[in-house]
Amino acid sequence: MGALCGSATAPANPVQGEAMPMQCCGSRKDPKQAPASKELSVMTLNLQYFSSYPKDDALARKRLEEVLGGEYPPDVICVQEGLGSRNVLSDVGYRLEVCSAREGKAQTVYEMVYGDAQTLKVCDPAVHQEKLCNQIYVRENSGWTVDAQGCEKISTDLNLAGGGGRLTGKLAIRSMAWVRLRHEGVPRMSTFVLCSHISGGRFEDQYFVQQLAEERKEQVKRIIDFFNNRPSPQDDDVGILVGDFNATHVYTKNGPMHGYYASSIATSEGVKADAAEKNVTDDDALEDLFKAYMVSPFWAISHNNWKFAYDRQQVGYTSGFGHCIDHMAYNRTLQVVSTTVEYLTNQKFSKDPADTELPLTDHNAVKSVFLIEPVKHTETLLFRTEYDFLNHLRSYKALVHFSGFGSRQQFKHPEQVIDALSKELFEGEKSLNAVYGEGQWAACYGGDALKLDEPDVAVLVDALRQRHKMHLIAIQADIVEQRLGGVGSHVDAVYYYPTEYYDDAPGVSPKARPLSSVAWGGFLKDKRLAGTTRILLEVNPLSGLPMYWVAAGGGAITRDEVEAAWERDVAVFCYPAEAKEPQDQSLPYGPCKEFWDALADYETDAVSAFRRKRT
Repeated sequence: MGALCGSATAPANPVQGEAMPMQCCGSRKDPKQAPASKELSVMTLNLQYFSSYPKDDALARKRLEEVLGGEYPPDVICVQEGLGSRNVLSDVGYRLEVCSAREGKAQTVYEMVYGDAQTLKVCDPAVHQEKLCNQIYVRENSGWTVDAQGCEKISTDLNLAGGGGRLTGKLAIRSMAWVRLRHEGVPRMSTFVLCSHISGGRFEDQYFVQQLAEERKEQVKRIIDFFNNRPSPQDDDVGILVGDFNATHVYTKNGPMHGYYASSIATSEGVKADAAEKNVTDDDALEDLFKAYMVSPFWAISHNNWKFAYDRQQVGYTSGFGHCIDHMAYNRTLQVVSTTVEYLTNQKFSKDPADTELPLTDHNAVKSVFLIEPVKHTETLLFRTEYDFLNHLRSYKALVHFSGFGSRQQFKHPEQVIDALSKELFEGEKSLNAVYGEGQWAACYGGDALKLDEPDVAVLVDALRQRHKMHLIAIQADIVEQRLGGVGSHVDAVYYYPTEYYDDAPGVSPKARPLSSVAWGGFLKDKRLAGTTRILLEVNPLSGLPMYWVAAGGGAITRDEVEAAWERDVAVFCYPAEAKEPQDQSLPYGPCKEFWDALADYETDAVSAFRRKRT
C-alpha cells in the first residue's frame, strides 16, 4: 500500500491488513515519573446583550445545561457582551468572579452601539441603559480556584470623526477582565485567564481609516503587558487570552470578510470621505487598509510570540455572519487536548440547514481544553492555526513538499536517492539553493515516524536535513499529538491541523474513533482533498511563496497528489526511485514515473529539475 502523503504509518494491522498510524516520538514515559499536569476547560461566549436570548427561561436554561455538560464541562466561561444586571449562568452552576460593569469599566448598550437605531430596535428597550460588560465565571465544583481577579481598561479615548451617517465622539470603552487560577495538581504555577472584546465590529469598522488598526494592536499589547508584569511571576505561569477579537485570521479576496467589506464598509459614505481625506483613491489600496485593520490583533499576538489555540480549520464560523472572530491565544507551548464549537446561532446568509433550533445569541461558543503543565523545553516549533503557520512560512522565500514511498514500500537504494536529490536541489547551478539561497527555503512533509531501519520518506527528508541543514516542517493531524505522542524530534517545526475522517460519526467522541478511520491525506470518495494533502494544496498557497513538489517514487496516492499539484500550477519533480517492496511488481518505480514521462506541454522552472504547467 502506498504512503498517504507521507503520513505517519505503522506496520499493517494483523487483522485488517491496514496501515495504522503509530506514535511518532518514541515510547511514553512511566506515568509515575511524568510531571504534574491538569486539564483546564475554557469557553468563550458572546451573549449579544441578550438580544437573541429566548424569552422562555426554562428552555434557555436547558440549552445552557446541554452546552455546558459533556466530558469536559468548562471550568471557566469568558463572557463578552453580557449585561451587568443579568446573570443566567449562576442557575447552571457557575459563580461570577469578575465583571467590568461592577468594576466601573463599562458603558451602556446605547453607548457601545453608538446609538445605532436599527440595532436598538431589535434590542429590549429596558436594556438600552444597562451596562454592557466582559465577565468571567468559574464552575462551582471545578478543581481550579481563583487566587486573584480584576479588570483593566485597554482602550484609549480616541476621538472618532463622524459624518456619512456616523456619530462623532470618543471610542467606546474596551476592557479586559482577568482571573488568576491555581490548582493543587500544579501548585507551583498560576494560570491567568484574560477575557476581552477588542474594538471593532459593524459599528466601529466604518472608522477603520482613522487609526483604528493601531488602536486594536495597542489593546492587545496592553493585555499582554499586563500578563508580563504580573505579580510574583513564575516561568511556568500560563496566560490564556480569550474573547471576541472582531477579526479573522485570514483575509482573502474571495473570503466572507471581503464580502462584508464590499457590501457594508466600502459603500459607506463616511468611509469614502475618510479615504478622500487621506488621499486613498485606489479601491485596492483602501481594501488593503481594511485588511491591515482586520488582522491587526493577530499581528500584535504574533509580534509578542503568543500562539493561537484554534482557527477556522477547527471551528468553522463563530459569528452569525460566517466569520471566525472568537479566539483564544496563549503565551507558551501548551497541548490543546480538544476544541469544540457549540452552535448557539444560525447563519444569516446561508441556505444550509439551521445549526440550532434554539438560538441564544448571534455567536457560537467555543470550548478549548488545555493541558496545564510545567514548561517543556523543545527545539521543535509548534503551530495550531493557519495564521501562525503561514507567518512562519513567510520567513522563507520558497516552500518544497517531499512525498514518496512510505513504510510499506520503502526505498530500495536510499543513499542513491539522497545523493541524487542533493545534487538536483542543493548543489547545481540552477538548484533551489542557487535560486533562493542556502537556508532560505523550507521543506515540508507529512510527519512520518522516523525509523532508520525502514528507509521511507521520513528517512529521506531527515538525511537531507542533516546533510544540508534544510529546515524541515511536519504537517500532521492533531490526533497524532493527542493520542500518539506527537511528531518526532527530527523536525524543526510542526503544524497540527484538525483531524479529518473518511466518514461522519455523529455523537462519537474522537477518542473512540479507530485510527483506521482517519483521512491522513489523499482524496475522499467525492474527490475532495483530505488531511495533509488539503493543507498542502489549499492552505500553503496562502503564504504567497513559490511552491515546489518533489515525488521520490511513491504509490497511487502520491501520483494523484502530484497531478493535483500540477493542475494547481505547482512546480513538480518526479525522481524515479525504486521501491524495496513494490506494491505493483510491474511498476518498480511506482506510478509517478509514468506521469512524469508523459508530461509534454510544460515549462522548465528557474530551478531546472522542476517542470511547470505551461500557461
